[in-house]
Amino acid sequence: MDFATLNKNLKNARAARNGLAIIALLMLSTNVMLSIKLVQTSNQVVLVPSKISDGMVARGAIDRRYMEALALDAVYAMYTVSPNTVDYGRVVIERVSSARRRDALLDQFDETANDIRERHISTVFFMEKLEFNFDNLQVVVFGRLGTYLETTKVHEEQRKILLTFEEEGSSVRLARVEKMEEAQ
Repeated sequence: MDFATLNKNLKNARAARNGLAIIALLMLSTNVMLSIKLVQTSNQVVLVPSKISDGMVARGAIDRRYMEALALDAVYAMYTVSPNTVDYGRVVIERVSSARRRDALLDQFDETANDIRERHISTVFFMEKLEFNFDNLQVVVFGRLGTYLETTKVHEEQRKILLTFEEEGSSVRLARVEKMEEAQ
């Protein structure tokens, strides 16, 4: 081999090496930028209520487990919401409510949902205990309501929620959801 050919091969090898180094640096910097973005991004998981099956009223006795499931589904649908889950919460309220009271309950839910959408907040209800009053078809749910802005908790309060049911056919359905005075 002569010097000119050897020099040309050396220049080509250097150019290939330098091109490969530039590509490797671009890939490395892209990975670093993606890693930084991933670290700065936060995800929030909102658990949605479970599906319930229909409960029966037989000989004046109401299935306690059914009322508990219905009450928890209603409370979680009404109070564990974010701007992305309000549509599902509305479907749950529509499903568990009585036919006579459905419009009022949906209006109540829509009022809360509009507030959540406008302020871009999320609320999460942490249930602590339930009290049943089968004579009046009522369930009182005790817990804490946390309000979040993205993933930062901005407020938490004790909450006592009264759910009133009414018999509809051979089952019970949600008739009213009310916030009671603050639980002690």
